[in-house]
Amino acid sequence: MGSWGTGAFDNDTACDWSNDLLDAEDLSFVQDTLSSVHELDDDELDADLGAEALAACEVVARLQGRAGRKDANTAIVDCWVRAHPVRPPAELVELATHVIDRVVQVSELAQRWQGDQTWRASMQDLRRRVAG
Repeated sequence: MGSWGTGAFDNDTACDWSNDLLDAEDLSFVQDTLSSVHELDDDELDADLGAEALAACEVVARLQGRAGRKDANTAIVDCWVRAHPVRPPAELVELATHVIDRVVQVSELAQRWQGDQTWRASMQDLRRRVAG
């Protein structure tokens, strides 16, 4: 996974995931991504799946009107959100907050960013925006 920053879309994996989101007609792709993290054992949460899950969490936040940074890396997701103005159900919001906690606590991604306060702050901001 190539990354160039601490944001959810500052890596190749999340950008690839957002391209796949374009084919989604509803929230099922987001739900499936988050559920796949929720169902794994802690030692199976690799960096790529963590990055995809954080991208899915950004969609949940943006659908609630709580977008983070907007730039070229988020353009596809922002376009999808505008085209699908649906309020995520409470269960999906709860799942997304749980997934953020798991990624931050036990993922290979967290190990890569261990000790980096900028990444931690970025994850706290995402969690705040998802949870409201």
